[in-house]
Amino acid sequence: MIYKAFPLLILLFSGTVGAQDTTRYLIHAGRLFDAESAAFLENRFVFVVNDRIEAVTDADGDEHAGYTRIDLSDATVTPGLIDAHTHLLFMQRSNVPMEQDIIQHTDHERILRGAERARTWLEAGVTTVRDLGNSGTYLDIPLRKALQEGWIDGPRLFASGPIISPPGGQFDDLPYYHEPIVAKEYAIVRTVEEARREVADHAAAGVDVIKICATNDHGLTLSVEEMTAMVEEARRHGLRVTAHATYDDVIRDAVRAGVDGIEHGYSVNDETLRMMADSGVYLVPTDGTAEGYIHIFEAGPDIEISEENVRNWVASSQDRLRRAIAAGVEIVWGSDMYLESTDPPGWAAVTGLVSYAEAGIPTVDVLQYATRNGARALGRDDLGVVRAGALADLVAFRGDLEGAFAATLQDGLVFVMRDGRIHIQD
Repeated sequence: MIYKAFPLLILLFSGTVGAQDTTRYLIHAGRLFDAESAAFLENRFVFVVNDRIEAVTDADGDEHAGYTRIDLSDATVTPGLIDAHTHLLFMQRSNVPMEQDIIQHTDHERILRGAERARTWLEAGVTTVRDLGNSGTYLDIPLRKALQEGWIDGPRLFASGPIISPPGGQFDDLPYYHEPIVAKEYAIVRTVEEARREVADHAAAGVDVIKICATNDHGLTLSVEEMTAMVEEARRHGLRVTAHATYDDVIRDAVRAGVDGIEHGYSVNDETLRMMADSGVYLVPTDGTAEGYIHIFEAGPDIEISEENVRNWVASSQDRLRRAIAAGVEIVWGSDMYLESTDPPGWAAVTGLVSYAEAGIPTVDVLQYATRNGARALGRDDLGVVRAGALADLVAFRGDLEGAFAATLQDGLVFVMRDGRIHIQD
């Protein structure tokens, strides 16, 4: 009797199990940032159906029954921001050894804390992050799933798994009894064969991008041959490669090896920048403001800091940014905000955009670095733009976003939508 009834039950429930209601929004934007043309457009209407943008028009036409209208006619709507360099599963206080956080917190605690930190990025208008390691042994994969499934609120996450590095990783003079931490946090390679195998293992684990340490804090570097092997293996699996590279020689080697991007690039000469531009290699300048750095120092142990030294460092970073732009290098925003600050983590991250503006970069270009360019680095043409077919990631700011960028970015956020779901509406 049970077997006879079972098909009937399937028939009765087949129309309801898994069914989802269609959601439709009609958003009236007083101004809309077009990331593709790097321009502000006046008075636009964005039609959203479920998780996608259906259309963008300059008139709403009829009543459009079935659409929930959202009035942002007094605000500027932009694509959701993309932070291309985060470490959500790791935190460090300035002038405290890197390993302390890993020793003091279990993997479960790091995931739970990462979920809380991720939420603050969303609350700052960031709807997508690329997480680049310092995340234990693939702890970023379950965090990515939790964000993807909507179990927790936060941005969409692209995961790299453990950073592939020369021996020692980025730890500084670990005592011998803490050396197992290196293998937990980094994938160490010593040969071309190991380099290929690690990339294959990362691909099997389901990462979205390969992050390599072209050089570490011990002065050890990956060879051009090792990096080339990793790039070749990554291409075989449809993955992109970005390289932690801080000084000129190693940046040049990473570009020769065929990487897609350079993270940091603090010390780089104009010739190497032109080489990057010619090779189509983007730069992620993980810069901050002087005030932001001071807030990081204030959150750490009491130490003497020279504000002049901080401002000199910022000036040097801004000079590098301007030279990269002049050379034609594509700029992608990334915060690298893993250090504790007296500011909320998400806002501390977004101050990186303020630092670009303080370097004299026009607002439309800064926003493009954090939208369209970030999507390009991810290899996604349905992110970082507001057009038909793109994912419905939208944020809105009240205030003069173009003319008073920093103040509006910090205090003017009134709307956040990710995948067509509203997370903030003021």
